[in-house]
Amino acid sequence: MHRTNSSRQTMKNSLRVRKIHVYLTLVLLVFGFIVAYSVQLTMSGASNLPSSTNDNEWEKKVRLNEKLINEKETNENLEKRLAKLRMEVTAKEKELSERQTASKQVLSRLEELRMRAGLIPVTGPGVTVTLEDSKSAHTFDNVAEGIVHDQNIRDVVNELFAAGAEGISVNGQRLIGGSSIRCVGPTVIVNDTKLAPPFVIEAIGNKDTLVGALRLPGGVIDILKQRTLEISINSSDKVELPAHVGETQTKAGIKPPAIQG
Repeated sequence: MHRTNSSRQTMKNSLRVRKIHVYLTLVLLVFGFIVAYSVQLTMSGASNLPSSTNDNEWEKKVRLNEKLINEKETNENLEKRLAKLRMEVTAKEKELSERQTASKQVLSRLEELRMRAGLIPVTGPGVTVTLEDSKSAHTFDNVAEGIVHDQNIRDVVNELFAAGAEGISVNGQRLIGGSSIRCVGPTVIVNDTKLAPPFVIEAIGNKDTLVGALRLPGGVIDILKQRTLEISINSSDKVELPAHVGETQTKAGIKPPAIQG
């Protein structure tokens, strides 16, 4: 009897222990579930926060890359435009240089024409011819034979032009294609200006050629000397001619470089 009671007590204790084990197991399971859920929730929250931050950073990087790409495209377009503008500038510079060269040539030619037309003063090598009345003209039966006439001046001037004179003046009057040398009574008139002897004829050109032309045997100077006119011929490295003053239109019947009455 005592043994039977003891066995029953043992069984009760065993059942109680099992119940406790089951209870503890359930408690541990619930606690484990709670812990696992909390850990998962914590990790999920932790992972969500960096994800949001990473998304923002990614969006910033994307926008920055897009901006860089746009800037690069803009720079490439600007470089292309700059290269095109450089080509245009180079072309314009070349065109301007060609125009300037042409302009210089035109100006040089114009200056030469103005010089030959007597419109500007010139300086250069040449000769000076002085014609003066004969000192013994008053003893001549015909006094006119000892006087310098307009025709005598024209002969010397035309001889100088024929020898290549580039410009001539008579007593400071620059001769052009429309100039006239004529007499009105005892007075010689050049470019409508009255002149008196001595008549100083200055010419610019090759001085040796000009002197040689004037000194030709039987030439214009020889003929004038036969009338005992006072004549001198001097060459110089510097002869100065003034610009023509007055009308520049060519008169009827006057053909440069010949000077007529």
